[in-house]
Amino acid sequence: MRPSISDPIRILLLDNEALVRAGLKLLLEHHPNLRVVAQAGGDEDALRLAEQEQPDIILIHEGTDDVLKLALLPQLMAVMDKPRIIILTPLKDSKYHVQAVQHGAMGVVLSQQGSDVLYKAIEKVYDGEVWLDRALVASVLSYNSGRQKLAGTDTIPRKIAQLSPRERDVISLVGAGMKNQQIADQLFLSEVTIRHHLTSIFKKLNVSDRLELVIYAYQNNLAQLPE
Repeated sequence: MRPSISDPIRILLLDNEALVRAGLKLLLEHHPNLRVVAQAGGDEDALRLAEQEQPDIILIHEGTDDVLKLALLPQLMAVMDKPRIIILTPLKDSKYHVQAVQHGAMGVVLSQQGSDVLYKAIEKVYDGEVWLDRALVASVLSYNSGRQKLAGTDTIPRKIAQLSPRERDVISLVGAGMKNQQIADQLFLSEVTIRHHLTSIFKKLNVSDRLELVIYAYQNNLAQLPE
């Protein structure tokens, strides 16, 4: 459930420059449903404040000369009850975006984009969804496609052939951005049944989480990119 203005999304902001943090805080709090509850300039402070404040979102901002230590992400996840991490980065390298997600980021936003994109990403990740906009998804798909060619793609049709028609329906709706309850309502099933379908899908396609499933589905025409 989206919070009200009186109960905003609580954000921990991480950047090593105080002036940049101040500017980002002003930008974020310009949105009525966002509030920065803590700021950190380094890894130790970030871990301490994440555990202490239990924010709804951790927003990690990188400068052009400051490449994120990806090892920090699983450390942050370990101290959070509900870890939701977004990377705000100038780096357009698809490989880096994939690595960030693999290390636990639920969203990657390019810092060259507008504030409206950042606001939307925060809201989506808060709702439990992943955030990669169309341009980033295209980059990630391109990168993953290259990896698949190197590894060989003959197993992909065999994996997809194992899917039942109902599992294909679930994948299509996941790719459309629906959450489990919405999918259950759409297919006239229980949410528990949807979770069982997803467990089966993850095993058959050899993907580890929802984001990997979405990327796999887009890449193999099991779902359409949302408009």
